[in-house]
Amino acid sequence: MNRSIKVRLNSNGIWCCRLYLGRNLNGKIIQPYASFPTAKTQKEAEELATMWASHITSDGKVKSTQLTDLLLEYVSIKRRNGASPNTTRQHEGFIRNHINGRLGKEDVRSITSSLFTSFEQDLLKKGLSRNSVINLHQFLRGAYNYFVSAGICDYNPLINVAKPSREVHEAVSIEEWGFAGISTLINSRITTAIQEDEFNSRVVCAFAAWLSLVTGMRCGEVCAIRYSDVNMLYKHIHVSGTVIEESYRKPYRRESTKGKRSRNIAITDSDISFISDYMKLQQAHIAFVESSTPLISLDGSYMRPTSVSRSFTRMRRTLQLPQGITFHSLRHTHASWCLASGVDLKTLSERLGHADPATTLRIYSHLLPGRDRGAAEAFGDALRTIEQGAF
Repeated sequence: MNRSIKVRLNSNGIWCCRLYLGRNLNGKIIQPYASFPTAKTQKEAEELATMWASHITSDGKVKSTQLTDLLLEYVSIKRRNGASPNTTRQHEGFIRNHINGRLGKEDVRSITSSLFTSFEQDLLKKGLSRNSVINLHQFLRGAYNYFVSAGICDYNPLINVAKPSREVHEAVSIEEWGFAGISTLINSRITTAIQEDEFNSRVVCAFAAWLSLVTGMRCGEVCAIRYSDVNMLYKHIHVSGTVIEESYRKPYRRESTKGKRSRNIAITDSDISFISDYMKLQQAHIAFVESSTPLISLDGSYMRPTSVSRSFTRMRRTLQLPQGITFHSLRHTHASWCLASGVDLKTLSERLGHADPATTLRIYSHLLPGRDRGAAEAFGDALRTIEQGAF
């Protein structure tokens, strides 16, 4: 049944919708009504009203709704509203691998908090990590908030489900001996290529690794850097996008970083010189280069971050670095060495593009110098005093 969805503000200033579905057998007008207190704009209200109306039967009742169907619809809405493809892939994986078999056919209005608690505890018993269960919990809680807002169910059972505590993993960075090795290998590979006029995927991916190591950029951000983003005069790189990968589609640039904000990353004179030499090499091998051409490219198009990351993995094996070292470890290494050299937390947070310094503190607090160094020096002073017979 095609239904005309129109929303309006009621007397309380809340967006609402009333459907006209004709009359029942007794001649009574069927006009189901719903309000959407969480909607801030007409567009948001129309989206909620459309979802609500799609689950109204001809007699004005909310029809039985299966969890899987509604979750897939919710993910589709998130995708259309601009959610990251990586996020939507993760959510679809939650539905396919965990939710569908256990709760997929349940009616969203009948699932209780205790059932969700049992579901999450079973996942933990089967070996799913606490962090993965937390992410799944947050996905379900967000989806139910949307269902409540759309008038499909009356309350959110996830509110009363206690999620597990988060596992804290130290950021894996390259230690001093490994740092020297990987830095030398990357630099020599690019320098040799420039000298011998060699241009291939190994060279491009090595330059991507170097760029991440000296700036702390994420792999997707590195792949999105264009010629116009490198400011030679003011010595900085403008980071304002990331490269997205999707199935059956070429990689493309999204004009937004993971942190949802652009930033300028300062670079040194020697960095500028190195980048300039690489650009000249690239220009000699790509038919047409313009301001929008990505630096990480063999032919002027964007490269897949996964391909760049895999190339670094092969480089890591060459140096026999631990398996835990990934392309993202270059970012952690940059942050670790910045902290060790006295860069303050706020500056580092801005450089890394974190949403706030609290994120930086959570990831790198174990690396912060200062208080423990003071304790070591104080103990050393006390020990020397005792040894000199002062007590």
